[in-house]
Amino acid sequence: MTRSSVQKSVCVICRAPLFGRLAVKMELVVRAWFMQGNFSETTLLEDAYKHLNSCPVQIDQTLEGLSVLKLVENWRHKALLLFKLLLLGRKVLIYGSPSGQLSTALLSLISLFPRCLEFGLSRSANVVLSRPLSPISVTPMVLSEEEEPDNPISKVAVVNGNDQLDELLSPKESGNLVDEKDKVSRQSFDETLLSEVDKLELSGGRDKCHSIGEKYKIQKLTEAHQSPSLARDMSVDGLYNLTGQIDHTECGFPLPLFEDGNLCLPYLSLQYLDLLSDSAVKGFVVGASNVLFKQKRQLFDVLVELNEMRIETSDLGLRRQLALGTEDLRFADHVVRYAASQGDAWIRDQFASYLIYLLRTSLLPDGSKEIDSYNAQFMAAFKSTLCYEKWLKMTNNGDIETFMNLPPMHPFSGQLSVADMKLKFAQ
Repeated sequence: MTRSSVQKSVCVICRAPLFGRLAVKMELVVRAWFMQGNFSETTLLEDAYKHLNSCPVQIDQTLEGLSVLKLVENWRHKALLLFKLLLLGRKVLIYGSPSGQLSTALLSLISLFPRCLEFGLSRSANVVLSRPLSPISVTPMVLSEEEEPDNPISKVAVVNGNDQLDELLSPKESGNLVDEKDKVSRQSFDETLLSEVDKLELSGGRDKCHSIGEKYKIQKLTEAHQSPSLARDMSVDGLYNLTGQIDHTECGFPLPLFEDGNLCLPYLSLQYLDLLSDSAVKGFVVGASNVLFKQKRQLFDVLVELNEMRIETSDLGLRRQLALGTEDLRFADHVVRYAASQGDAWIRDQFASYLIYLLRTSLLPDGSKEIDSYNAQFMAAFKSTLCYEKWLKMTNNGDIETFMNLPPMHPFSGQLSVADMKLKFAQ
């Protein structure tokens, strides 16, 4: 096959999960370097390397460039369906193009899970294959925890509610402001780069990513016990106020979604297609843009068509597990209704609160009526996953004081209404 063009990329190998931030910083660099027309001249790349290493890493930077608002606006109530799908640990192929938007969409979805993007991907590609991949004849090697290299970013050890990575990436040490040295370095680097772009007669400017967030007033959790069900038309801050006092680390977040043969690969090239069929791979969520992936339907349980906004599966059992009930549709409608005015941080808070309530309700005995609000078949499938089993061990069967003070229920439970019927028909 003759290619119409030769594609080249600039890759940044980084210990911290700064996907969006790196993309924003490198976009202008790569454009300028390619416009030079001389790949042997690497001064721009060397300057970019020095600049990136001079910038202190802060935990809030991991979410830059990842818009969950766009995810919700595009998928609407199906955003919750995708969220619950990842909890089941199934084999999910997300197909779309261009690859940059594909990877961003996948990572944005992952960022809905509290602390997952920041601390939950260190083992997302760790698997001992039963055979070498076709194009590469190497023996896979997995280091034990005692033998792991001294990589502070990849070590995610939660002990007594403390995360070692929190100390490394905590914004407390550097405060809310970036270090003064970094400001000078960034200003000097940007001025130099803009000068290079001007020489090449490039138009355009630097994109700026702003994380939209607000401080919410926290109410006491005991207020949730004043009525058997929460108000259906919940206020904008209502759901977050009920869970705002719960520490996400103590809750066992991030959930161990991507460990023990469950992979998360924002983009997978065709050369590694064999990876998905290996017996050591128990589940995955991968992004791909090559149409040949779609022809291997036996390799995955769910196909997510990103460009066409379609979710496909031939597994009838999985379809029943992912069916959204009345309460779930109310929650999804609540998020969609306020998403544009509240922004990314608010959306993530809503999904975090939903997940906390789901986990709290999962501790009830099987057959409890409260479980039906989340879809009893979904809950049974979720509780059978290795992720849930490990979460129980991490939290001593959910024995967390502030967590257990929450009523085991769906935050949008209540009597049926005409509005609920409209939501059902609008699916």
